[in-house]
Amino acid sequence: MESQFAALLRRHRVAAGLTQNELAALAGVSVQAISTLERGTRRYPQVSTVSALADALHLGEDQRAALQAAGSRRGRTSIAKKQPDAAPAAAASPRQLPFTSGDFTGRVQELDELSKHLTSARGVSVTSITGMGGIGKTTLALHVAHQVADCFPDGQLYLDLRGFGLGPPLEPLDALTYLLEDLGETPPADLPTAAARLRTALAAKRLVLLLDNASNHEQVQQLLPGTGGCAVLVTSRRSMATLGGRQFHLGEPPLHESIEMLRQISGRPDAPEAECAEVVRQCGGLPLAIRMAGARLASRPSWPVAHLADRLADGRRRLDELQLDDSGVRATLVLSIEQLAGSDDPVDAQAVSMFALLGVTDCLELTSPLAAALSGSPEPEAVRVLERLVDVHLLTTPGPGRYLLHDLVRVAAREFAEQVLTEADRLAATTRWVRRSSAVAWKASEYVGHGMTRGRWLDKEWLEGVDDLPGQDDVMAWLDSERPNLIPTIQQAVAEQPELAVQLALGLNAYYTVRRAWLECLQANEAVLRLVTSGPDLVAEGLVLHDLGAAHAELGQHEQAVPPLQRASDVLHDSLELYRKAGAAIQQAEVLSELGKLCLAQGRYDQAVVYQSEGLAIAGQYGDWLCEADIRKNLGEIRKAQGLLPEARREWRLALSIREQHNAHGAAELRTLLGSA
Repeated sequence: MESQFAALLRRHRVAAGLTQNELAALAGVSVQAISTLERGTRRYPQVSTVSALADALHLGEDQRAALQAAGSRRGRTSIAKKQPDAAPAAAASPRQLPFTSGDFTGRVQELDELSKHLTSARGVSVTSITGMGGIGKTTLALHVAHQVADCFPDGQLYLDLRGFGLGPPLEPLDALTYLLEDLGETPPADLPTAAARLRTALAAKRLVLLLDNASNHEQVQQLLPGTGGCAVLVTSRRSMATLGGRQFHLGEPPLHESIEMLRQISGRPDAPEAECAEVVRQCGGLPLAIRMAGARLASRPSWPVAHLADRLADGRRRLDELQLDDSGVRATLVLSIEQLAGSDDPVDAQAVSMFALLGVTDCLELTSPLAAALSGSPEPEAVRVLERLVDVHLLTTPGPGRYLLHDLVRVAAREFAEQVLTEADRLAATTRWVRRSSAVAWKASEYVGHGMTRGRWLDKEWLEGVDDLPGQDDVMAWLDSERPNLIPTIQQAVAEQPELAVQLALGLNAYYTVRRAWLECLQANEAVLRLVTSGPDLVAEGLVLHDLGAAHAELGQHEQAVPPLQRASDVLHDSLELYRKAGAAIQQAEVLSELGKLCLAQGRYDQAVVYQSEGLAIAGQYGDWLCEADIRKNLGEIRKAQGLLPEARREWRLALSIREQHNAHGAAELRTLLGSA
């Protein structure tokens, strides 16, 4: 078991917001000595060393005495070795709150709200401060406890429950023993009696009890007063909703507070605001990361702030830049994973695996369908595991079924994935997601009517895996929900699964057309263009070039639209005798139609009619009703622009008749055009 001296020293150092290097400099003790003491390798330091450490940590009289006793061979070395009949000396009003850092800034609103809550509560008040590792829970709790201390004349108790850290969490009975001895009470040997005695000891008191770093609500439950006027503050990375009282979720501070924090810690009060803001952004607004960045600048006075921002911009080494000795962002986040990994709860074990899988995707907005596909598990099971990651604040949830990774947590997740998953496992996970997305996209294309070209190019196996989406509305709703993830999925698949990337990009054409998402259509096809250029699949190349040109045209970028459409025409001409004659011919018709639309936009009506008529002849020859309907709609618009309304109405009526015969999609637009004519 970890020595009591090691636990106390680490508790006071962390509470003071000091790294081992910083404590060593203040105490005049070597970093190696402090590291050895905190690991418990050296259990009994010299009296002078303990005194120097206590001075550097600004410990009160009681705290100093406790540290000296823990480090003495004649003092109490562990609860287990203490004689049960040894009654502790009566304690004065305890003053155990650790030193608070002088460079604390911001959190003005949180301090005010918590102070008012603690001082206005009647009877026992229990307030839990929860949030991800490094967000500043302990620092805030210490400051608010010091701020309200005068309102609680019977003192302050502080106990690190070691829920997330080296060694096992503090057992409730051990925690009760510490608290009772600090109150001058003799601790009994069993949990129920000890809990009852603590409640008795606190009933007549009005003090602040700060229970720091709790692993879960069960660890805290027996440590709470029953009656009286005590204020209990609990900090934890896990949700404490079941504990009762008020749960205060702590997020990132505002930008101006973070900039001021960086300036104070780095000792650069006049550092350029824009450069500081970029460092804060690279730190994800996480106070611990900002503290590490500030300390790095303080120890390197020759570095401009912009230089550190540039170094942090490299995501691969960002966590290395935010690491000092044994503390830092990486170490803090790893503790959350290790706590889950050490749990007997099977959901916690699944959460560890899910955290690694979330590190393999480039999608910024994580969803339950994405997590289900990555893990190969049913969606309800995936949601249960994701919610467990929310409970320990490794994920946030902006809405039902939607989740986000903090920027630095994402970096840690990627590192973790590389450590625990094989390359084959990572590829299998992303492949499941791309195939699922592609299947839904092609199902939408089938509902809308993807035409002869895409129909002949489509492999029916691509449609497998959408049985849970029984109708067109379900398919479109799924794509609407996952829309932010589609482009990142294609871009990632370009490097990992190039054939699937092309398959997904081309399958999305119908969805993007219906939603008129032309910029996303442009991004999708630009991502896969190099994969199909001069490749063996000429139809795929022609489709990508067509969709690229069409997207440019719809965005009003007429000059950019011409080159890909002309290249598409050349590719299709070359492929007519080489590859899938009917499909290539229909695609040629679609390209001609797009070129005709460009001419219409440019006012070149006669040339527009020529292109559309050539395309119409091909569509009629090969029986592609969808292409024919689209071209007749375009011809109607050209005739209207020429002032030939009867001819425009004739083309639109023919197009409407075709649509109603085969597929109702697009009929409303044609009726609107007829009405306007």
